[in-house]
Amino acid sequence: MSVGYLAIDRWPHRPLDELLAPLTPAIQKDEEERGVWFDASGIRLQHGDEERYGRAVLATVAHAAGTGRIGIAATPWVARLAARLAAPDEVIVVPELETRAFLRPLPLEWLPLPSRVQDRLRALGIVTIGQFADLPLQSLRRRFGADIVLAHRLAHGDDPTPFRGWTPLVPLRAERALEPPIATHDALEPVLRSLCREIADGLAALAHAARSIQLELVEEADRTVARFRRLPQPLRTTPELFAVAWSLLAGMTVVHPIVLLRLTVEEHAPVHASQPALFDETPARTAERERLWQAAQRFARGRVVRILEHVPVAPLPELRWRVQGMTRLAAHPFHGEPVQLARRPSGWWLWLGERWIPIVRGGLYERLDLWWPVERHRRTVWVELADGQRLLLARDHLARDGASERPTWRLVGRLD
Repeated sequence: MSVGYLAIDRWPHRPLDELLAPLTPAIQKDEEERGVWFDASGIRLQHGDEERYGRAVLATVAHAAGTGRIGIAATPWVARLAARLAAPDEVIVVPELETRAFLRPLPLEWLPLPSRVQDRLRALGIVTIGQFADLPLQSLRRRFGADIVLAHRLAHGDDPTPFRGWTPLVPLRAERALEPPIATHDALEPVLRSLCREIADGLAALAHAARSIQLELVEEADRTVARFRRLPQPLRTTPELFAVAWSLLAGMTVVHPIVLLRLTVEEHAPVHASQPALFDETPARTAERERLWQAAQRFARGRVVRILEHVPVAPLPELRWRVQGMTRLAAHPFHGEPVQLARRPSGWWLWLGERWIPIVRGGLYERLDLWWPVERHRRTVWVELADGQRLLLARDHLARDGASERPTWRLVGRLD
């Protein structure tokens, strides 16, 4: 197997996995360096040899306004050293039979050795990787310990670290140019649903599910508004994608009419099959549905109440379920039960379960920025009580008798 290493001098304006997806079956990001490994095997029929293949990779990066250097070798470590030696826009290929000859003149500092070991080796006149490779391993182990074994294997061109690449995926995109421009969210609903259907068809063709989603609106004045969400569970159907995309659209403020709508799924992967009866309908979820049904009966007397799952991936019950026919969130029977907070010399206290419980800590709940409108997110906090409970509270401002607004707190979720 041949492994290539692309060292980046100037990052392209497109993600590396997207650029390399048509050129290699697998890539592996380097956490320590500015670059990425890629599988360089099986390229002779299309490109002729490794050098031409490397130049094709560099040309793709350059087309996206990036620059880099490439090394190709039999192991990831040698490939990275070759890229380190290469000049900008150069490809260095190290054949497997020439690996040891390539490594011999390189400086000792390039081996993963502690500084104290390097200092002692220099004192003995060892300054290159080849000189270090000539030393007997048993003597080195007795003097420096077992940690030196890895460096000695690398000096011989034997890299024990395997190439763990993953298949780069091209993002799925769907967009519509709007003519005439659209100024309201409601008018965007059929267009957005059509984009979700197109994305769902692409996921079905790959047998994948979406892991993230991004919605972009382009206004007449060339202003782009975008929102991104990493999905807590994979989605693949049109209704699931539309529910998330619509919630993103609801939180976006539009100033001018919209001329372009774009939906992007950059992260998608296969999803293993599961039995919904065993995994989705957990006891807690069943109890939550039962509680909401009882609340809906009190709210809608005299008629049959039907509970619908509105946004399956929502983190809170009041956003996940709704009563059929109810559209206003304020009329939702599970909008949140009122609670009392009191400020005492010892701190804040919460009235819960027929007793006052001290609040030990709390703060803004940042995760809700993706699910709730911004104005509601700024009034949502989490608190931890002295008995270990972690609750989610929402604050409403209600005017009383023409006086100044007073905060009213509601319990909208539990985090424990």
